[in-house]
Amino acid sequence: MLGVTLNVVQNNARAARVNEERRAALLVAQSQLAVAEVAVQGRFVTREGRSGAVPWQIRVEPFRTNLASPAIDQITVTAGTGPQGQPLVELTTLRMAGT
Repeated sequence: MLGVTLNVVQNNARAARVNEERRAALLVAQSQLAVAEVAVQGRFVTREGRSGAVPWQIRVEPFRTNLASPAIDQITVTAGTGPQGQPLVELTTLRMAGT
């Protein structure tokens, strides 16, 4: 019975740690996305960095569409690193190119 209880406590602690890492990555991604929307110039840009222990990456690239519309940039921000090396969080937005 003690072994089962210990296993449950360990699983809960692991889940709490993963949730905290994901929350921190989401906050970093939101912050970097807000900065990128106004401060990152260029149509093909990749920037990387760290906020504390959380790695992040910003990618700005032309948004591909079949519509005859003004040039649009797609901004993608990833943050954190999951167990298999994938990002914990990915946020994407669009903006008018050159703004």
